[in-house]
Amino acid sequence: LWRFGYSARLLKTKHFRTAASNTSFPAVWMLLAQYSGRIPGLFIVVKKNSFFTMPETVEDKANLELYSPHPEVRGMTLLNREAFRRTVVVPVLKVKKEIVNTLLKSLKHTVLQRPGLKRVVEDPEDEDSRLVILDPHKIPEFSLGESEREVLELLNVCPEVSKHNLELTYENFKSEEILRAVLPEGQEVTSGFSRVGHIAHLNLRDHQLPYRHLIGQVIIDKNPGITCVVNKTNIIDNTYRNFQMEVLAGDSKLVTKVQ
Repeated sequence: LWRFGYSARLLKTKHFRTAASNTSFPAVWMLLAQYSGRIPGLFIVVKKNSFFTMPETVEDKANLELYSPHPEVRGMTLLNREAFRRTVVVPVLKVKKEIVNTLLKSLKHTVLQRPGLKRVVEDPEDEDSRLVILDPHKIPEFSLGESEREVLELLNVCPEVSKHNLELTYENFKSEEILRAVLPEGQEVTSGFSRVGHIAHLNLRDHQLPYRHLIGQVIIDKNPGITCVVNKTNIIDNTYRNFQMEVLAGDSKLVTKVQ
């Protein structure tokens, strides 16, 4: 506002100063929005209840483990898929297999929703029952809320939450999660690329180059149809915008056909 020289005129108005003196900071911006139509060239966009709010951070150990590979993969430059294997403890409900589908619909906001992970597993102690995996982030301290207990009572299901060891593998993690776990903490992670047919074209930063072959293989593993990953190795300084490329992973077939 100061850059455009409009705030001084606005703050000098008696009505605005009187209203602002008894108003919280977010509400002052609402007043600014009201006055914006009266000052030429001043436009303010206000989104209710979200102006100047920082994103909430939740430090939930179980949730972090569920979406993070094993810490020991940090610094890996040669992809070892087995190193991503880990076991985490998750909450489960023991349910008769005949009502599993009904329970999943009734507790759809509480059941684990993670692509690539089964929500229902066999009960090793009872072949007539199944274990329904719950989202550990939504079941703090392995205790159900009142609404969930009411649902289970209607279905005649024991509300007792048990602990289950869930094994996670390389296949269960997204490419961005894998690269964030491998690269040094705080470093930018490459998750985007250009695709031409079967070829993925990356533009890696200097700090990513030691991990370039691992990055290339992860891109191939997590993106069906891509069989070659390349990285630009020099700047474009010629008329025809040609540049040298390095094959990071996959085959070296650099001729492709697109429609």
